[in-house]
Amino acid sequence: MRLKEALNEIEFTSNKDWQDIKDIDIKDIAYNSKDCKEDYIFVAIEGKTVDGHKYIQDAYELGARIFIISKEVSLPKDSIKILVKNSRKVLSKVSANFFKNPSTELVTIGITGTKGKTTTANIIRSILQNTDINTGVIGTNGIFYNNISKEAVNTTPESYELQRIFRDMVDNKVKIVVMEVSSGGLMMDRVNDIDFDIALFTNISPDHIGPKEHPNFQHYLMCKSKLFKMARHGIVNIDDDYGEYIIENSDSSIETFSIKRQSDFKAINIDRSRDLDSLGSKFLCKTKDGSYQFRLSLPGEFNIYNGLAAIAVCKYLKIDTKVIMKTLKSIRIPGRVEVLPILDYATVIVDYAHNGVSLQNVLDTLKEYNPNRLICLVGSVGGRTQGRRKELGDVAAKECDICILTADNPDYEDPRKIINEMAESFVDSDCEVIKESDRETAVRYGIGILEKDDIFIISGKGHEKYQLIKGKKEYYSDQEVASNAAKRLLEYNKPLFNIK
Repeated sequence: MRLKEALNEIEFTSNKDWQDIKDIDIKDIAYNSKDCKEDYIFVAIEGKTVDGHKYIQDAYELGARIFIISKEVSLPKDSIKILVKNSRKVLSKVSANFFKNPSTELVTIGITGTKGKTTTANIIRSILQNTDINTGVIGTNGIFYNNISKEAVNTTPESYELQRIFRDMVDNKVKIVVMEVSSGGLMMDRVNDIDFDIALFTNISPDHIGPKEHPNFQHYLMCKSKLFKMARHGIVNIDDDYGEYIIENSDSSIETFSIKRQSDFKAINIDRSRDLDSLGSKFLCKTKDGSYQFRLSLPGEFNIYNGLAAIAVCKYLKIDTKVIMKTLKSIRIPGRVEVLPILDYATVIVDYAHNGVSLQNVLDTLKEYNPNRLICLVGSVGGRTQGRRKELGDVAAKECDICILTADNPDYEDPRKIINEMAESFVDSDCEVIKESDRETAVRYGIGILEKDDIFIISGKGHEKYQLIKGKKEYYSDQEVASNAAKRLLEYNKPLFNIK
């Protein structure tokens, strides 16, 4: 691609005459200096912790000669400086240009909200795949399309990565992409140049507020609402306290879903179901063109909202209602209230709940199934989000019969310190507290103490297959540890061990 095509619709000034440089061939774009090669454009981004301008010389030494910058820097005379107001925004635009705006060749569905993005995205993808529509997904669990599976560093990847992924999806005959759009992705302009067909709002509650994230809740909410100025059609949870705000700040046509208020897709006559391999719900969905009975193999009211959101999206896309029904009845989402069918006398669940709101929601849901005892394993990450420790501890102390406090990505922090901070919430609580800093031991202990009709939730990691310890990701799976512990327990018909 020629430079003039890459910089199409971008305002800039340069140290070189435009006529002399506009037809230079560009091989690729890099925003990490280590990725640079000859004939690359290097985009220097000013982040919250790292300033890419400091690494321009490194990019030069690797062969880059064209630099998109947002402030003046000293470079050798053969360098081409493209000076712009905001290099992060320009990274989005130049990436879209370079990959020839691939999102315009896809039906693009963006999901934003504090909770439910991953589950809803996976439900939608499963419905579409069951309709033989080649569908990709981008989100917390990773990037999936065709037989390709990749990890995602961020829920919403950097703009260059998104445009590159979209182009590869198009080239691999993907027709629809469902993506989680985080508030960080919106705040950092990663999705500016995506052609969204549908924007979906699940809910919002205080989260990601801090020095390196959003300064306050209003800013967090405002960033979420940006998606609805970018899409043709919006679908909004009108039961949420801020659903009206999203609608009022939208430039999209709007449909709504709900359980409590009147809406375009409303669930009524809700009932619960409990089987060996699932906790679920039954409900009647009232729509503009009739009422339909659904069975959802995911538990709780919050998953009914996720199911309604998926129904609304798929009805807008004119998907056969029978396919939607069949998919919801059998859907499983790894790490999202994932029931492990490993014991026939108790229910074992793995879930990603890693903040107070999420844990409260899932525990409230599990209590609706009238367990003999509600047992929770929970930890909190090291080195950041210290406020979550009290949130998680307070919720578990109030809602659980037994709580096992353990490690969850402690990184460089001593997990015993984190556990002891969380344990402060259990003073004067009726909940029995067990402390075990080794997560595998803690899970095995939880499996070993289960009695008839207990529910044991292993929270925090969900789909993750690692523990972050001293800067390194070490392989670890709650699902595997729990399954192996149950197998051993059943084989030997005795407790695994006791924690002193």
